[in-house]
Amino acid sequence: MLALIGGLAYKGYGEYQASQQPEPMSINGDTSVLGGLEIGQRAPDFTLGTVDGATVSLSDYVGEQVVLNFWATWCPPCREELPELITFGEETGIPVLGINVTKNERRGQADVEAFLKEVPVSFPVLLDEAGTVEKTYRVVALPTTYVIGPDGVVTAKQVGPVDFDWLHDQTN
Repeated sequence: MLALIGGLAYKGYGEYQASQQPEPMSINGDTSVLGGLEIGQRAPDFTLGTVDGATVSLSDYVGEQVVLNFWATWCPPCREELPELITFGEETGIPVLGINVTKNERRGQADVEAFLKEVPVSFPVLLDEAGTVEKTYRVVALPTTYVIGPDGVVTAKQVGPVDFDWLHDQTN
């Protein structure tokens, strides 16, 4: 009899716990917002300051292909791909814009400047201090790279590190 009462109590407790679980949330069915801006979408214009104190806008590159690379100093894959981005930009002449997600840096711009003293780059490093461009492009992971065509439309996207061959293939 005691075992029967214990079993009923256990079953009742399990049902009680199940009733306390929140209803599952439905995921937005619009896949265009999951995983960031997609190929074929127009790249939103932006203006950001650089580590050198200049300002750069995507619209400065209308009529040209351009590579946008979102990165952070603390991100190992970002660090690993930097030589590939540097070589690509130098060998092809296609502009590379390194968009540092500065709001995620521990010391902000100071971290970026210290990193660039160790690893100088030959392309502009833009500071997304408020994370507005990261949010606009719906970047979900670092690094993320977009290739923007001369018409301002995204022609390629890579979440994760890129290499010279991938960049070359996407820009030809």
